[in-house]
Amino acid sequence: MADTKHHAAPVEGDGIKYTGIVWFVVILTVTTLVCQLLMWVLLRAFQHQSSTVAASPLMPVVTERQAGEGRVYPDVSAVGLATGPQPNLLVNEPLNLATFRAQEEEKLTTYGWVDRNAGVVRIPVERAKDLLLERGLPVRGK
Repeated sequence: MADTKHHAAPVEGDGIKYTGIVWFVVILTVTTLVCQLLMWVLLRAFQHQSSTVAASPLMPVVTERQAGEGRVYPDVSAVGLATGPQPNLLVNEPLNLATFRAQEEEKLTTYGWVDRNAGVVRIPVERAKDLLLERGLPVRGK
């Protein structure tokens, strides 16, 4: 007669220790939460510190900042006090960019002196291109 009972074979594991992975995830989670808590405490401390800082008695009282007082470049507005050192903060970026581009466009399209003592002049780009086409590139002699 045939044997109808099935014998259970021993189950083999996959060889991975899951306790190490679980501990890694737990430690990573705890470290992340502690860092978040420390950052929150630090932010609160900075907010408290900035609200309780007393002004220096030597610092002049600034009631209103006007854009026209300090200048970083000629014709460029900046914030600053007329009586002390300038912080050189730009306050009107579109105006600054437009002024810069206008100055660059003027340099590219007009004649002017680069160094009057040495006799070096600036010519417009279009004129320089025409001169290059007329005269060609300089060739080094052999």
